Amino acid sequence: MDEIRKLVNGYYCKLCEHYVKSLDKNISNNLRAMGIVTRSSKSNGLWCYILLPLILLNYTILYDTSVLYQTVAFISVGLFFHCSLFILFLSLSGNIMMEGDYGGCVACSLISTILVYIFTKQDLMISLVITISCVSSFSYLLKFVLINFPKTFTVGEAIVVVQSIPLFVSATSIQYIQSLLNGVNEEFSFINTIVFTVLVTTILIITSIFMLNAEHRTATSLVSIVTAGGIVLLIKWHIILGSNCLFDIFEYIFMDNIRFKLFMFWLSLLLISILLILIQTRTVSKASTVTRKTFHILASIVFLSGLLTDIPLMTLASGVGFSLLVFVEALRIAEIETISPTLQSAFVVYCDDKDSGTFAMTPLYLFVGLACPIVLAPEPVSLDLLAGVLAVGIGDTAASCAGATFGRNRWSDNNRTLEGTAFNILSQVAVVYLLQFFDFLDVPNALTRSVFAATTSALVEAKTDQVDNLVLPLVTILAFQATSFLS
Repeated sequence: MDEIRKLVNGYYCKLCEHYVKSLDKNISNNLRAMGIVTRSSKSNGLWCYILLPLILLNYTILYDTSVLYQTVAFISVGLFFHCSLFILFLSLSGNIMMEGDYGGCVACSLISTILVYIFTKQDLMISLVITISCVSSFSYLLKFVLINFPKTFTVGEAIVVVQSIPLFVSATSIQYIQSLLNGVNEEFSFINTIVFTVLVTTILIITSIFMLNAEHRTATSLVSIVTAGGIVLLIKWHIILGSNCLFDIFEYIFMDNIRFKLFMFWLSLLLISILLILIQTRTVSKASTVTRKTFHILASIVFLSGLLTDIPLMTLASGVGFSLLVFVEALRIAEIETISPTLQSAFVVYCDDKDSGTFAMTPLYLFVGLACPIVLAPEPVSLDLLAGVLAVGIGDTAASCAGATFGRNRWSDNNRTLEGTAFNILSQVAVVYLLQFFDFLDVPNALTRSVFAATTSALVEAKTDQVDNLVLPLVTILAFQATSFLS
């Protein structure tokens, strides 16, 4: 009987594997037939579409989350079903990329609407408007990104990136309405106002730059646009935060002794990073894997120090830092005299082999990977907040450096080494152990949970051909959620 059961299970696994490979191959062929070029990869990474919805739903089940968080989680359910339909239809025909799928959008929106209406007691029409807006915008943006940004994303990576956009926008909109009606925590409102206004202003500045003709994209016009954007930002702050907005921001960061020291520490790390970029760029030689991973370590130190010391300040710094990173990337591709060539020369030296498309996604993914637990975790669950730092900053860096230095035995289906995978696991567990030893982390069974999470992320890192910086933090969060019963 046991042998029969094993044979049935083995046959079932092979059948599932064959189906997945066939589905992936059909999608690749259909995209190619439509002239759509995704990032070169062995697979399309279709499994990635489940990550964000699953994380949001798990947190909703595991913790007593806010109505806002529950609403966003239920919207993600609609996105999940829409992704399932999109993948199914794309495996049958590439025409779905050029046609509207209004029926699918409405059907998936209704699923989210029912969940929001039942579990959050929100008005039915408001729930319907929000969910339809999110699912429809996701459907449009996903096709737009895959068609207009060739060689930048795999299908799975594009889905994860585009899923985050309507979810973030809907969360921000609902949060704004709630703050008007009910009010929110003063510090929470202060930080989110700054982050949101900086992001919006950055988008306006970038849009203004790209609306100019190529001959008008000069350093002078850039200064004018940035100055105008700065004035608009100050006006927003003056209206929302009050006439003492600049003093309030200065006081929040610099008048607290710990925050001041933390800010200066981050500033010193930023200057070191810029210095390293300048030195490597002057050599005009391609940066090695170990050299590139130096920035993973520096970024991880920034996030680790912030998450352990001052989460609100880390949240503020993450939002502003992401805006600056997007702005710099926009300048690189904007073809502005003097500025763009300088940034491009640094990109050529430091670019990863996966940065073959329109945008330099690796640094953006690194930043988002380190910061995403701050956004996704509904409460300060210490271990979950470290998911990005452990998976990308520590584990992936250790795997790359150890694999390049000591790697001898390789996995059967790729260039990743067994030694790198082992160092990946050991480095993450060692960091958690040290944090506990020096009383920076007080979480029951943290070491046991970190062993499971590190092993999971290391195996995914060894086997996946998707961008590590994007998927590993999400996988690690899921692993921590799976062991939350131990805390």
